[in-house]
Amino acid sequence: MIKFFRKIRQNLLSEGKVGKYLKYAVGEIVLVVIGILIAIQVNNLNDLRKTNIQKNLLIESLITDLKMDTTMLGQSLKILKEDSAQNLGFIQRMSKSNTTIDTLIQIARFEFNPKLQVNFTFNDNTFQSLMSTGNLNNMDRWVQENILTLNEIHKTYISRTNLNASAYVDQVIAYARIYPLSDYGNIFPNSKLADAIWKKAQYEELGVSLNSLISIRNVTNLYAIDQINKIQQKTKEILKRINDKTK
Repeated sequence: MIKFFRKIRQNLLSEGKVGKYLKYAVGEIVLVVIGILIAIQVNNLNDLRKTNIQKNLLIESLITDLKMDTTMLGQSLKILKEDSAQNLGFIQRMSKSNTTIDTLIQIARFEFNPKLQVNFTFNDNTFQSLMSTGNLNNMDRWVQENILTLNEIHKTYISRTNLNASAYVDQVIAYARIYPLSDYGNIFPNSKLADAIWKKAQYEELGVSLNSLISIRNVTNLYAIDQINKIQQKTKEILKRINDKTK
């Protein structure tokens, strides 16, 4: 093709047709520029297609993470609400005028479970990948803003919950120095040693210790329930908007 164009130029020059030669040369340059622009456009379209494919895959992965979070948040809420209801039952029984030392021992020795249920791991693998690779900037602006906001809510929940859990653990440790807990790693609640310990339990002392333990646990649970409700609502909002946009 190059030889063909060269031959045409040579013929024009040999025939003394300088004007036609210049017009032809300009036309040839224009064709080359158009060819380059077309090549660039094709390359840009290919890059855009690859970016869109990658973005769609990331959106699908993000949807999967959000759906998993929605399910686990629902399960966590159910557990926390049941635990809070049980704690409220303990408080009501302890608050009655006819409450005895036997009531307190029954709750503390056989019914109260010291395990806390507020810890929650969010499915943020896609978000972390977007942040580490810089692909977050390829997402639509509203997606960026919403998942960044959701991640901040996650971090706030984890930070505050860790503080509440730490305070609760301190209370559990103080309690366990006096009374055995009905949990793994402690003596059996119905063992001979447990009998001896509980026989020495004092009404007011046990009441204060048990009330402190249940109270801080209840505060921790109520905070977790309130925040998880908000996180679940925000997660569902983002999911709905993504689904509406991708239909």
